[in-house]
Amino acid sequence: MIARCLIAFALIFATAAPALSQSPTPARRISGAVPAPDDRARQWLVLVDDKNYSQSWSESGAAFKAKLKNDAWASDAATRRGPLGAVASRGLKSIDLSRNNTAVARYDTVFARKAAAVETVTLNFENGGWSVSDYTVE
Repeated sequence: MIARCLIAFALIFATAAPALSQSPTPARRISGAVPAPDDRARQWLVLVDDKNYSQSWSESGAAFKAKLKNDAWASDAATRRGPLGAVASRGLKSIDLSRNNTAVARYDTVFARKAAAVETVTLNFENGGWSVSDYTVE
């Protein structure tokens, strides 16, 4: 019994010891922000897909909110997206991270009533995360 306890103690100590000697994790850079720009854009687009325009406006960044008030955004989004129908598929076409603290994600999107559309979501890095600052669908 004592031998088993000593073996268990040795195994625990042997596996825990390396963790004690590891160096601390380096600070994250903007490129390591969670969620990533594409993930954040997709989260926001789901709100728009679900016609939850008020929440999509609430979860947008300062630049988006400065351009359109909540009611104006809801009306604009319904006008632009309503005729297209439901989203059938959405695939990332490109993501441009060349501008400081800005990401532009473009998606090839298939809607029920439009087979080939391009959605563009512009995001700004603010308050420790990515926030939507603009949206277009062509």
